[in-house]
Amino acid sequence: MAQYAILLDTRFCTGCNTCFYKCVQENRLHDVAENGNTRTLVYINDTGMYHHRCMHCVDPTCVANCEKQALTKTEYGPVLWDAEACIRCQTCVEKCPFHIPMFDEANRKIVKCSMCAHRDFDQNKDAQPACVEVCPTGALEFGERQAMVDKAKKMAADFKLNIYGLEENGGTSLLILTQEDPLKVGYPEVEKKAAAEGGSSWKVVGAVAGAAAVAAVAYVGLKKYGERKDQIDRGEK
Repeated sequence: MAQYAILLDTRFCTGCNTCFYKCVQENRLHDVAENGNTRTLVYINDTGMYHHRCMHCVDPTCVANCEKQALTKTEYGPVLWDAEACIRCQTCVEKCPFHIPMFDEANRKIVKCSMCAHRDFDQNKDAQPACVEVCPTGALEFGERQAMVDKAKKMAADFKLNIYGLEENGGTSLLILTQEDPLKVGYPEVEKKAAAEGGSSWKVVGAVAGAAAVAAVAYVGLKKYGERKDQIDRGEK
């Protein structure tokens, strides 16, 4: 079975957050979004753009630390959350080195991207995650992971870009290309290492980045969206 990944080229992202709106609609997350919890959201700051979404690690720390196996790594790529198995201990929120899972108190849900696994893209070769499908500038691309890795490496070499997610935490299924230093635009510094064979095998303690911390930069991001869009329209990157 093929393993899939998303390639994000931030040079072509305007910060329009069409991915966010489509994700809310696709997954019926209106009530969760109202509480400030999102599966994907783009923040624009003074140094660049930060996309807050699950990295779908090859060897996920959240899976390794979930005592009830409420989080699982599928063989085709996505890391999925099982609401029935989850006891809401929020260990995944604490342990994720990327600070991704959010806990929605009102709805008693762990909020994280599922890579739209319900679209069954392993059986339907034309299927894509909703965010990739609607991205107006083509900043998001979806395909077999190795093909995405190869393309990311080539583009990084050709255009002197940084790749985030290639080695962080043993590699991920979200590969992000940036002109800027990823750490300076908001991506967390995560240990780079080779994924262990046979699945999750380590425990990493990560700092908690709750909804309040994420929301703190939202206002600035929305304000700067117009500026970023103007740059794209003028052909600047």
